[in-house]
Amino acid sequence: MSIFPSRSKLTEDLRNSRRKCFIACDFSPPKLDNPQGLKLATSLNPDMFSVSYNPGQSVKLNPVFASFWIQNETKISSAFTLATGNMTPRCLEKLLLNAHVLGLTNAVFVMGDASSKTISATKALELTARMNFGLDVRNNQLDIPTNFCIGSTIDISKNWDHEISLTKKKIDSGAEFFLAQAQFDISKVVQFLESYRDKIGTHIEIPILWGVQMITKGSSSFSSIPDDMKRDLDLGRSGLDIALEIFDQYFAYGIDSFYLLPPFFRTGKRNYALAEELISALTSN
Repeated sequence: MSIFPSRSKLTEDLRNSRRKCFIACDFSPPKLDNPQGLKLATSLNPDMFSVSYNPGQSVKLNPVFASFWIQNETKISSAFTLATGNMTPRCLEKLLLNAHVLGLTNAVFVMGDASSKTISATKALELTARMNFGLDVRNNQLDIPTNFCIGSTIDISKNWDHEISLTKKKIDSGAEFFLAQAQFDISKVVQFLESYRDKIGTHIEIPILWGVQMITKGSSSFSSIPDDMKRDLDLGRSGLDIALEIFDQYFAYGIDSFYLLPPFFRTGKRNYALAEELISALTSN
């Protein structure tokens, strides 16, 4: 049982949203020597926060505790991301039980760096689904079941046959939503959904929040930035204007649920102010 106030699940927030679109905003946990970086979240007003995991050897605040602080300070639901390739099943269980006690209800699993003793994101979904039914990793009864809304990721830049099969496996393992990696060519999103339907025989029937990577001059991206966008930035076009165009392309396909990634730089800094400008522009209409 949680001893702190819990907030609604992502699927509930999506269903009850009255805005033009639903936006989960990515947020990076600050370094442990600068916890004041958490306060940057208070300037944002998304429908939900999505707190990213700590890559590699980065010494940052654990996403669970960052999500707890953000959720309680902003009163906005926050999802935490865990890289399960760094964890044993028992380690994952302990961290999830801590998250449950803290009143967190939304979890995202990604693989990260795997070893022979750790677990896949798919296995983490299965284990968490069992915990929601009151069973621990050893199939013993928990005193009180957890209550997580569990999700994972889709990356359509990878081989589609593999990604489609993995997506189906994640759904079968208990995934209730997906965060999709950012994609600048929106037509590929539609093509992927059609390919999934053709291969599996049905549509993806759980929510997908499609990634939108905001860019500015000098910022980085995990996806290749199209040459025309680079040229526009060099000519002085604002990153806000480019992002609004991307959203309009999604809207044209009837897509209205998004995973927003504020601009990030090689120094580790992020432009959350620009992300809030975008959120305000989209939600004021």
